[in-house]
Amino acid sequence: MGAIIKLRWSISLILLCFTTSLLAQDKGQLMADQLYETYKDKGAKEVLKVYNENNTNKDYEGMAEPLNVLAYRLMQDDKDLKAAEMLLQAQIEEYPNEANPYDSYSDVLMEMGKKDEAKKYIEKSLKLASEKETEENELVIAAGKAKMAMLENKDKQMNFLIGNWENETKTYRNGEETNSTVSSNNISFSDEGSIMIVDHNDTGNEPCCKRIMVYDPNEDEFDVAFMRRNQPNGIYSSKMKIKELAKDHLELMESYTNNENEEVTMKHDIIKKSNNVEWTTYASTDGEWEKVRTMNLKKKN
Repeated sequence: MGAIIKLRWSISLILLCFTTSLLAQDKGQLMADQLYETYKDKGAKEVLKVYNENNTNKDYEGMAEPLNVLAYRLMQDDKDLKAAEMLLQAQIEEYPNEANPYDSYSDVLMEMGKKDEAKKYIEKSLKLASEKETEENELVIAAGKAKMAMLENKDKQMNFLIGNWENETKTYRNGEETNSTVSSNNISFSDEGSIMIVDHNDTGNEPCCKRIMVYDPNEDEFDVAFMRRNQPNGIYSSKMKIKELAKDHLELMESYTNNENEEVTMKHDIIKKSNNVEWTTYASTDGEWEKVRTMNLKKKN
């Protein structure tokens, strides 16, 4: 992980920085700049030789370490992944008991498309970071969880909903159906920010409301914002945690605070089929689950 690194993480754009002493940062950056000139003239192998001859400070300086700083520069600016890999391997050899070198090495492996190998180094960095509580290790843990979630496509757990849908909705009270409507949903996903956007249209096919879902890898849940057209109540927020009950059968637990400042929990039972989704919502009443809504989503051509 670099002093400042932009992760290609599909949930959101994450900038991570670690605050070391200004003196350590200045020295690390100065040596990194000098080593970069060596790289431009003679290549990465010569960089390691010059580094070993001139690096008198053997104390670990975290993300301000010259090889760490230079490796990210070579990755991001020069697109020289092989050279960055060589430098980060040397950083691991120099500081085998620190978490960040393994995390940084996982970044270059991910850039190379070596996902399975990257996972092993992320797991190693998470293990080491959990053993020593520091500001840097907190960031390593956050970054590692984010990358693992990306590699496992956890931000895409709801992507089976992408497309245009006819939505037949029925509402219930005390077990009795109270209303039935037919509306539509247009659901899209942004790879750039790992954001799912649900545009709801009413029965007249007019825009009604919008739901935005973003996966939070540290909490293993989706953060959800809901906005309703023509109702100036601001943005409603909730959190959704997904559990796979069986193949094509999900349980989604949603929690939020209502207008009366009460904590509310809803349970969504979702069954995926070839061209439709059966979605049943339950509310908790005196510890018992009561069905309050069903949605039959039919994929449009």
